Amino acid sequence: MNYSQFSKKILLPLSIFGILLNYEPSKATDWEEDNSLVTCQSNQTDMSDAAEGSDHNKPFSYSSTYTPPHVGCYTTPEGYEITIYKLGMCTSDPFDSTDADINFSDSSCVWTMESEGGSKVDLAANLNTGISLPSANTRPPNGTYTHFALVMGENIRIKGSYTTTDATNGGTFYTKPSPDPSTTNSSGLFDKSLSSAQFFTEDFNNGSGFKVTGSCDFNYQRTVTGTNAGLVRAVVANSALATSTDCTSVSRIVGVYKPNTSLEITDRTNGLEIQFVVTGSGLFVEGGGPGDSTNQPNWAYSGDFVPTFKTF
Repeated sequence: MNYSQFSKKILLPLSIFGILLNYEPSKATDWEEDNSLVTCQSNQTDMSDAAEGSDHNKPFSYSSTYTPPHVGCYTTPEGYEITIYKLGMCTSDPFDSTDADINFSDSSCVWTMESEGGSKVDLAANLNTGISLPSANTRPPNGTYTHFALVMGENIRIKGSYTTTDATNGGTFYTKPSPDPSTTNSSGLFDKSLSSAQFFTEDFNNGSGFKVTGSCDFNYQRTVTGTNAGLVRAVVANSALATSTDCTSVSRIVGVYKPNTSLEITDRTNGLEIQFVVTGSGLFVEGGGPGDSTNQPNWAYSGDFVPTFKTF
């Protein structure tokens, strides 16, 4: 097995989770933008057709400068399980706009869903459909909501596959748990000898936060483009939602999504429909790297999901 040489940032809720990072430590107080990779394309012989940077005209993006490079992309998972504790709307940013050390504040938020024990959902099993969650006790006040907040558990369970067409080395590669994430630097692997996908778990309570291994990375930011354009931010936290800047005792992930278009609640609003989008984003596929002349999928990571809200 050609082990990955890179620290992976676990993708996180709200468009979040399998981003590739260098080993540079995060600044203590600043939000730092994470890389954006392309959505996987079908009918590819292997993963060699990569582009510099984030050229979306190519089916894969470079994730390293090795020869051949590690390359990766996002695809749609078959399973994407998370536990949701809270979901809400806010009239201003619950995070400090410049300092990631400052704790999340819900003073401008209305929680539209709360579950003390958490509600487990499979986002991939409910593609493009609304998900039934506990209802809010009160109606959100009329107003303009610019941010959406989500509190989830400290891990994500994912499974899926990716198919390449190389006659000799290609096939359908299915996910499975890594036997030793500290060695493979990944929580999941791809294996074409399997007949179906197996769940693997991305755990944020790993001493590294949003990284699989290595130094603590407690905060995450990514600019989302396309249909659900906006800005995603998140931190690892304890059960009281206090940010864990040292990545210890993590039991919650707190994420905030700021869409480019705000949501209006008026007297004519009867309800909200919430969907979570994982299509073309929920599973991160990586292949290539030194010694791998076949450029087939090797490592699996969690990918993004984005919440969408519609009024009716």
